[in-house]
Amino acid sequence: MKVFSPPWRPPGWRPTRATLQRLPLGLTLLTTAAFLLVPALLMGRFPRPRAIGLEKLMATVSLLQSFRADPDRPVPEIWKERFGPESADKLWRYQSRLWWQFWDGHADGPPFLALSSRGLPEPLSPGVAVPPLTVGDLSIFPPDRLSRQILQDRLQPQVRSSPGVRLRCLPRMESEQAVFWRPAALGVLLGPLASFLQGFQEGCLSLTIGGDGLLWRGEAASVEGMVLRVPEGLLGAPELPVVPPPSPDVLLEAQGPSLERLMAGLLARELIRQPLAERYGLGPTQLTLLRQTPFRLVLRPRDQGPFQASIELTLVTGLKQAQWKEWLERLADRLRKEDLRLLSPAARPGVSQPPPPPAGSKRAAVWPQALWQRADGVVVGGWRWHGSQVGGDQITLFLGPPPSVPTRFVPSPVVNKGGMLLLARPQQLEDRGLLPGALPQVVKRSDWLWMAAEPFPGLGPEAPLNQLQGTLRLRP
Repeated sequence: MKVFSPPWRPPGWRPTRATLQRLPLGLTLLTTAAFLLVPALLMGRFPRPRAIGLEKLMATVSLLQSFRADPDRPVPEIWKERFGPESADKLWRYQSRLWWQFWDGHADGPPFLALSSRGLPEPLSPGVAVPPLTVGDLSIFPPDRLSRQILQDRLQPQVRSSPGVRLRCLPRMESEQAVFWRPAALGVLLGPLASFLQGFQEGCLSLTIGGDGLLWRGEAASVEGMVLRVPEGLLGAPELPVVPPPSPDVLLEAQGPSLERLMAGLLARELIRQPLAERYGLGPTQLTLLRQTPFRLVLRPRDQGPFQASIELTLVTGLKQAQWKEWLERLADRLRKEDLRLLSPAARPGVSQPPPPPAGSKRAAVWPQALWQRADGVVVGGWRWHGSQVGGDQITLFLGPPPSVPTRFVPSPVVNKGGMLLLARPQQLEDRGLLPGALPQVVKRSDWLWMAAEPFPGLGPEAPLNQLQGTLRLRP
């Protein structure tokens, strides 16, 4: 057997280009593969530091926002607070990457500032009163030393791959202007209104400035940390439809296929269910009926009288007229015990008189319409039934003065798909003190907004995940 031995080379010999060209093909391929595979294995073993930093923040903080750097815009206030006016101006002019701000815990204190560590000067400006905290490739600038220590204690040393919404939100937070929230943020921003948004506990939105307003699209889940795969082709929300602003006499309008999604948070509390049953006759049977009913909720401004606004709730009763009539008759008995007086049909201007009650009936006067008055003569509410020959019966319950022009509820295409639609005039609501105080100023100063929440196609209307899209129009 012939044993291969390399040829003898003199001392100091170096391979020439011709020699390299004569190397065996297998050796060349093996060397090339090594150059390609080793970096790939290292990248898989040690992923990007910034992604790890954002994942840690998303698992801990209550609200996280990403912003595009734009040196042509004014220096953000949070930069001035963390670096001082002069240093903030210098850093801002040379900033070219995304930056983030977030709230730890309950989102009711001053925010944290997060920047990519790459490109920051070393050492930092003496205007930085609190030393930054390093998380992956992020430098975190806390508002004070106590907040820094609390965040450092809360950050987990190791974070598993983000499930569900967080997994899909991470690329948004790394590449575009976006916002991510967890349940604690909803409680602070919305206050008592958070109970009506139980289906949006954790979510992520991409934000785009276009025309005279702000556009957003994304998703929200009813359970924090829920793992639910979405087909790749469904991640992009459909084109934003053209939605006209609400009429001038509407402060807020909400539509949905069922009151269950709106009332689930409230009805889960015994403290709410008990008085509803005792004072208003809304027991389990009636609540089940309410939960299955398509609705439209309207808030209208009132410039005169004791109320700032009136509330109208229109429900599609369909063929269940007898069940609704039975409940309203029991409700009328309870309202009489609350010293409310039922106005006679002749005393109701602009209201058509109901058909004459059957002989001997004492309760027929509350159907199909009723108007209730306090002892001081102020009308506090009532209801009105709208019949239909095709079974599309509706009933409108109202608090405050009766609706001047009764209109039938025609569900929007979003509602027909099993989704919810919200239209509002935030500036007018804020003028009347009807908005939660912690809402961002950009929302409070907006002229009007709309938001649609629809189930992802193929997941079914009961899936605990919705795609969100909407527009907020800013005042000039």
